Amino acid sequence: MKFKLLILIFLTSILTSFAQNAIEGVVNDSKGLPLIGANVVVKGTKNGVLTDFDGVFKIQAKIGDVLIISSLGFDKKEVKIKGNSIKIVLGELNEALNEVVVIGYGSVKKKDLTGAVSSVRATSIEKGDPIDLQTAFSGRVAGLQITQNDNGLGSGVKAIIRGGSSLTSGNQPLYVIDGFPIIPDDNVSSNPLSDLDPGQIKSIEVLKDASATAIYGARGSNGVIIITTKLGKEGKPVITTTLSSGTSFVSKFPRILTDLEYIDTRIIQDNINYLNGSTDNLSTYWQDLKNTNARGVDWAKEATQLASTQRMDLSIGGGTKEGLNYQISGNFLDQQGVVIYTNFKRYNLNSNLVQSIGKNTKIGTNIKLAFSKNIGRSLDKDADGIFKKIFSTNPFQPINFQVGDINIDPETNTGDNENVITYLKEVKNETQSTRIIGNLFYETKLVSNLTFYTSYGFNRGYINNQIFLPSTVLKGYRQNGIAEFEKIETINQVFETRFNYKKVFDKHNINATVVGEFSDNLKSIFTAGGTGFSNQTNGFNNLSSATIATFPSNNIAKDNLLSFLGRVAYSFNDKYLITASIRADGSSKFGKENKWGYFPSVALGWTLSEESIIKKLNIFDNFKLRASYGVTGNNQIPAYSSIGLLGPANYVFNDVFYSGVAQNRVSNPGLKWETTTQSNLGIDLGFFKNRLNITAEVYSKKTTDLLLEVQLPLSSGFETALKNIGSFSNRGFELTINSINIDNSNFKWKSDFTFSFNRNKVLDLGDKFEFYFNANIFPSKFMNEILIRVGQSTGVYYGFIEDQIINNQTEAANSPLQIGVGIPDINNNGQVKIYDVNGDGIINSYDKVPIANTNPDFIGGLNNEFTYKNFDFSFFLRFSYGNDVINGNIGNLDKGGINNWNTLKSMSDYSYSAAYNPTGTFHGENGNGVYSSLFRSAYVEDGSFLKCDFITLGYAMPKSIVDNLNLNKFRLFARVNNPFMLTRYSWFDPEVNAIGGTAGRVGGGVDLGSYPRSTSITLGLSLNF
Repeated sequence: MKFKLLILIFLTSILTSFAQNAIEGVVNDSKGLPLIGANVVVKGTKNGVLTDFDGVFKIQAKIGDVLIISSLGFDKKEVKIKGNSIKIVLGELNEALNEVVVIGYGSVKKKDLTGAVSSVRATSIEKGDPIDLQTAFSGRVAGLQITQNDNGLGSGVKAIIRGGSSLTSGNQPLYVIDGFPIIPDDNVSSNPLSDLDPGQIKSIEVLKDASATAIYGARGSNGVIIITTKLGKEGKPVITTTLSSGTSFVSKFPRILTDLEYIDTRIIQDNINYLNGSTDNLSTYWQDLKNTNARGVDWAKEATQLASTQRMDLSIGGGTKEGLNYQISGNFLDQQGVVIYTNFKRYNLNSNLVQSIGKNTKIGTNIKLAFSKNIGRSLDKDADGIFKKIFSTNPFQPINFQVGDINIDPETNTGDNENVITYLKEVKNETQSTRIIGNLFYETKLVSNLTFYTSYGFNRGYINNQIFLPSTVLKGYRQNGIAEFEKIETINQVFETRFNYKKVFDKHNINATVVGEFSDNLKSIFTAGGTGFSNQTNGFNNLSSATIATFPSNNIAKDNLLSFLGRVAYSFNDKYLITASIRADGSSKFGKENKWGYFPSVALGWTLSEESIIKKLNIFDNFKLRASYGVTGNNQIPAYSSIGLLGPANYVFNDVFYSGVAQNRVSNPGLKWETTTQSNLGIDLGFFKNRLNITAEVYSKKTTDLLLEVQLPLSSGFETALKNIGSFSNRGFELTINSINIDNSNFKWKSDFTFSFNRNKVLDLGDKFEFYFNANIFPSKFMNEILIRVGQSTGVYYGFIEDQIINNQTEAANSPLQIGVGIPDINNNGQVKIYDVNGDGIINSYDKVPIANTNPDFIGGLNNEFTYKNFDFSFFLRFSYGNDVINGNIGNLDKGGINNWNTLKSMSDYSYSAAYNPTGTFHGENGNGVYSSLFRSAYVEDGSFLKCDFITLGYAMPKSIVDNLNLNKFRLFARVNNPFMLTRYSWFDPEVNAIGGTAGRVGGGVDLGSYPRSTSITLGLSLNF
């Protein structure tokens, strides 16, 4: 009996162990919050459930089974059932390693990257709520230097990745916007970043080394910036709107003499003139003004204003169960300039649609439409620029004086008088820009591992520049009105087809891509104008009133590029990685025998943190070494560059005027690709559960067969020709540190730090040792300021060293003589003294030396984001060290007592005067008013800076209020843009480049009549429905 009872108990226990029970459990995150919709599956079966709103689940299973729990954004976990109830905690997924990075013609997880790629996420951009995308990622990517042309409304930028790869041909990176490639030119209005709505950006990837950029071949020689916009997810529609309004004001003004300081200076000058015998009687004009407490005009204050900015963003995104994902958005920006009568308006409309057809096919389209209107943007960046005259104009000129009043009071007349207020008010200067970017794609899975993709994309842009200078301003006065027109139209088309093969088996992972691509580019430019207007009422809208027509011109250029690409990425056991690619590009820009260029690359990666010996150290969450080598090409030269061109020409024969054609450019059928080889070594480190991630890179680039405009003998009949001559190198280091400093339920603090430096060198210039270029700072005085010399870097300016001034006759007699037009045969007290480099007693071109380098020693940025309960606070700092700036603005402002110009305060305080300041260190009083016309070190200033780009404070309304308002999100924010800047630079902003073309590429760093830097304060709200 006892035996039977034992058998019964034993069998019951066995049956019980195999019985299916209702296992209950709850899934929380590491903070104890429930995870909704987490997947809970019994391992080895299809038995699974989802957690409810409280993170609770019930599943039929038995003790001893293993549950697999997974949720988007969290690490997958396996748990063995030991009882009828279970509590599970999921840790957050290692986002740093598992985030998807777009690399061109595809995407990979960051942990599988072998190339040098940096990413900027939308959440990071949104904190600063930038008005434009151009500066949104400045300082956020190591190795990327972004320099604005000036602070003007809608102003363009120059982006350089790793120092660029060329000298005189294009150095701009390739922008890939939702799969469509665009290379901007030097035209400010053609930069595609200025036409994008920052609020619709999902991610930005910057491809830097050859392994990453070689897949774009010729177009990727200067790096690639890939921009991906947002697309809705499956679920109910999400409506997002952001409204903001702000006020801007000029951050700082250059320090010139105030009206009262100017009176005191002029009283002293009158005394000096009398003592020197240049006047028979002592003038009392300025003393009389002072006695009457007269006040002058603050021209800078009159020309600027408090400016308002309004912005509105509206978007709707979502997805249906039928497979349609969509994102539609609109943006409006109305930005008043801090300079009076300047304004910028921009309208954006974006549509992004993707439709799934079954399980294996997708079709989609995205369209971006942008329209902008810029009024008064151009402020004449030259020696006579209007914003220079604002500071040089005599403060006691009447505020309403007319340009024709040349013979006004000699005490206030400044020669070519220009009423800057009249100029800003009455000159009609408008730029209208329209751009539409469209892309249509079809993607289908042919078999389980093979995908086919094809697309057609286009970029069509229209730019209309028009300016009318009436006879009430100086330039228009001389010709009774001037009208100028420029219309630019660009059409770019790209046809792409690719196959992608992905296969995972055992420990092997293969990803192979084959691409065929054809691009067609067309650009037309039309210019016209007129002078001598009989009726100026309607300005450029009444060209028929012009009595003299400016000879119209038009230019049409077309080029094609045919490309083929193959790329294979292989990984073994998630530890050993290799990526190899080869691209062939055929360009119509080169000679018949040199149209094709071939650009290979290879990259290796070793994830040491997956090795058991490293795991045992329990130090690294990520430890990966990377190495790459590759070749890229550059064809950023004008179309038809290899062939001779005919252009319109006029001539006189037998006293008769004829129009015809003549060759205007010499042919070079041997012209070929400029090629850059690049090697890169990188290391990725992750610590403390990847709360601290460090990436370091070292690289070396060498460009050969440089595409250079070289001077030709005069006997050839041409001035220059484009040739393949010389070589150029870049070497540098980059460091990126991302950290989560504090992360708890109430308080979070994240930081991002970037640091980089680049050193370039000219290695060879063919049969030449050096080339000179004009910076056009003072075209009538300065020439050949920019020097390109073998063994030196770019950005070098060549001039004379100023050695203060001559203070006495002994010093005058022992100082070297200056040779030049308008310079006297003898030295005078108060005259600028130039250092005699070669010691021959004469100052001439042999005493010119490098006096400036506009390249920074290093650059970087620091981003900090804080969250405390419902509050968020963030700020972003950028820095640059060691870069010089050529301050062309000080010309005329450093001429003490000459032509009644106003003067820089710093110069006036130390200006030489035999009677009042005999030890002065700035040039001033001398017998004949000589002013040095040499390009010298006085124009060079330290452009190093530390800038705070923005400070933002936000508050998310509590859930109770949000629910009562039927909202998903309600955030209020306040933002200060450009709150402070630390720099020694005396003008508005050291981060500027006022010259374009070849001079801007090889020199840069010139400030000339730039738009003022402004600080803005903005209040706004963001709502999600």
